[in-house]
Amino acid sequence: MAVYIIPATTVLLSFLALITSARFLFSRQGLYWIFPVIMSSLSFYGNMRDLVALAQRGIGIFEVTFSNFYPFLMAILWLLMVTVFHHALAKHVEDNRFEHESRRNRKEAEYLEKAERRAGRAGKAAKAGTPVLDSLQV
Repeated sequence: MAVYIIPATTVLLSFLALITSARFLFSRQGLYWIFPVIMSSLSFYGNMRDLVALAQRGIGIFEVTFSNFYPFLMAILWLLMVTVFHHALAKHVEDNRFEHESRRNRKEAEYLEKAERRAGRAGKAAKAGTPVLDSLQV
């Protein structure tokens, strides 16, 4: 049973790297994440193939060699690289200022339009001598 710990952990780490990079593929910086998604999926496929091959042939004794730990170390380093790449992009890729400014300008225009309508109704009501219920007051 202990033979399967390292390969199963390697598959888990590769899967986490694949899911993480796939999530960032659908963010604002999506084009930067195409290569990491491809690399993560290749790594996941290779590690899964090794785990299935190990499960099919079975092994009685686990030898402590570098070749047994190499995929595990690569999976850890790749997951670390994906995380570092995400934080590096988050600091250097700016927000879409045009979209933010246009949304703010639209909200301001809607507010001014409501205020003008309110002032117009208040002026008409003052001429007619009736009280006005202001819809903008809470």
